[in-house]
Amino acid sequence: MPQHRLPLVLALLLALAALAGCGGGGSKSSSGGGGNVDISKLNGVTIGDCLNNDENFLVQPSEKVLDGMSPAGVNFTLTLYKDVAAAQAAFKKKNPKTTAIVENGIIDFRGNPSPYKGAPPAKISKTELAAIRTCIDKAGS
Repeated sequence: MPQHRLPLVLALLLALAALAGCGGGGSKSSSGGGGNVDISKLNGVTIGDCLNNDENFLVQPSEKVLDGMSPAGVNFTLTLYKDVAAAQAAFKKKNPKTTAIVENGIIDFRGNPSPYKGAPPAKISKTELAAIRTCIDKAGS
């Protein structure tokens, strides 16, 4: 997406979020720990709805790939894989400084600007990763 269109896209996402009534409440990779998640039930639309409605994210839900922005303004793509093993295999090929793994999903947050001059690029926080895990767990239960 051309850089000059990014502010327009973000403004549209914010407007859609306001109309939808959204509200609610350096990362290391994390995997597993979800307990009773049935991967076969996971649906990106359900996860996206949870992130938008319960966790204050702005995402465009779809079946397997969700593009969006965290509550802190970090842009990301969440890609869902058929199982945890497939996600872990794909994660091994990614840069751990710009990606994280949660359950069977890989969160790619590369390309975010630095919050201030001289700082590293913005990342998804541990709190935001926990929110993503919560929504994956809800969608798979």
